[in-house]
Amino acid sequence: MVNEKYYELFKNIARTVETTSEQVMEYNAKNSDEKGEKTAQTMRDDYANLYDRLSSEDYEITRNDYMKLLVGAFVVLNLLENNKKSIDISIHGYKSDVLPKLQRIMNESDNDESATALAEKIFEVNT
Repeated sequence: MVNEKYYELFKNIARTVETTSEQVMEYNAKNSDEKGEKTAQTMRDDYANLYDRLSSEDYEITRNDYMKLLVGAFVVLNLLENNKKSIDISIHGYKSDVLPKLQRIMNESDNDESATALAEKIFEVNT
């Protein structure tokens, strides 16, 4: 029997791929891509079924399940890496742009009027 920690991870992989496939299916439907929609629907159904099987008591994982988990783990890793890139870009923006500008406003102003005037200059607000 697989360690409970990995069993939970496998269920998470199945659920994440199911949810992602659902989003892809909706995107493809909105863009009139019937083949893509059908492929995503099949993938969604496969991973929903896998999740249900993994959630049942005493289910023995098959080789085919492990193959689906391998593919699913690649999908999840790709999603995580893309999210990390977005987060890294946001962190860089805050550190190099937003925070220094807000700190400058606080350091160089002493009332609402001077803060607003400086903010308009720094953030190039159109008035």
